[in-house]
Amino acid sequence: MIPSYIYHYFIPNALRNRQSVIYDQLCTVVIAYVVATALLIILPSILLLFSPLAGYYYVLCGICIYTLFHIKITGRFMFPLAVTMLTGYAVIIRNCLQSGGILSIQTSALYLLLLTGFWADRRVGKTMLFSNLLALFILALNSLDHTVYPENAYVPERIEVAFVYHISITIFFGVFFWMVYQQYDEAKLQVRQQQRKQIDSLNKAVEERTSQLSTMRQSLARDFHDETGNILSAITRQAGILRLKAGHDENLKPLIDNIIENSEHLYSASRDFLWSINHNSDDMEAVLAYLTAFGQHYYNQFDVAFSAHIPAANQYVHKRIAPFLTRHIIYIFKEAMTNAAKHSGASEIVFDVELSHNHFRLLLEDNGRWKIPDQSTPHSGLANMRKRSNENGLTFNIAYNKTGTRVQVEVPTTQDNSTKHTQLT
Repeated sequence: MIPSYIYHYFIPNALRNRQSVIYDQLCTVVIAYVVATALLIILPSILLLFSPLAGYYYVLCGICIYTLFHIKITGRFMFPLAVTMLTGYAVIIRNCLQSGGILSIQTSALYLLLLTGFWADRRVGKTMLFSNLLALFILALNSLDHTVYPENAYVPERIEVAFVYHISITIFFGVFFWMVYQQYDEAKLQVRQQQRKQIDSLNKAVEERTSQLSTMRQSLARDFHDETGNILSAITRQAGILRLKAGHDENLKPLIDNIIENSEHLYSASRDFLWSINHNSDDMEAVLAYLTAFGQHYYNQFDVAFSAHIPAANQYVHKRIAPFLTRHIIYIFKEAMTNAAKHSGASEIVFDVELSHNHFRLLLEDNGRWKIPDQSTPHSGLANMRKRSNENGLTFNIAYNKTGTRVQVEVPTTQDNSTKHTQLT
């Protein structure tokens, strides 16, 4: 077993993805070349003791080493693989012609070459099957024309028998390798079908779980809204009664007014929180509609012109944002809308939305003059807007200029799972 760090050394880092089909093929080719290189370094050294022709195998060894580094640099192997096989045929045929033609013991090296070709790539192996047959035919013809044997030897019969023998073995290897690959393809197809079934089953389970969670979130939002609404309404009514009973007591009146104001603020904040956990709060259309409605209602109190420019819903029907982001987006823009009304003196405010392939860009622009905050003095509103953005992967920017102020937030999007289709290749 070859350690992975050896063959990984010759595979580019960008192609070491175990889920990729090319990774498996590269591993197979590299391992074949590593083994071939090791054998071509060792075996010719031993065979040189018996025949000087073994030295030509070092040429093939050099090409194998070159191919390994070619793969390491480029990640490609088909061209050097073809060169390796052609060089192998040239070396083997030459050695056979120098040592007895088709009767040479070096003819067996053709089978090793065929095995290496099928091991590295089946397309090369199929080509080499015919190349082996052609090489044997050339060796047989050359043996009949040029080989000299003793007078008593029946050379034609020996050459014909050797030719038929080698042809038979070559065909056997070809059929054998074809059957092995056929079995491999069938097994691979079965694995893919099982993977599809498992993925379909997981997708169905995820859909069911998502549906359950959506129902749970909606039920939680409804129940909590009813409870908090009733309790806060009761607090507000009781505070109102207490204010009537207090009469003109100047000490109690501010305290009671504060209780009523805090109750109303808590009710508004809890309503925003409950909306954000509702089942459709990851739908950007719902978020934009919510902010638009809030802006229209809020700015009507200050006689400020408000307009919203939002793309048609069909342009982002499959875009989704993370559910946990909606609450922070709402709080950021409610703070920005409040600041624009109270601190800018603006007469016109525009809420604009731009859409790209992977994010929404939300902008709130006014024609007022914001006072640029003193950096040495803490400003909780602006600081909270920046903090929410930084902690939740949002890009926040605020720009002050002579014509007004612009608050910009970029929100990352994801594709709606219902539009995805898993494909196996």
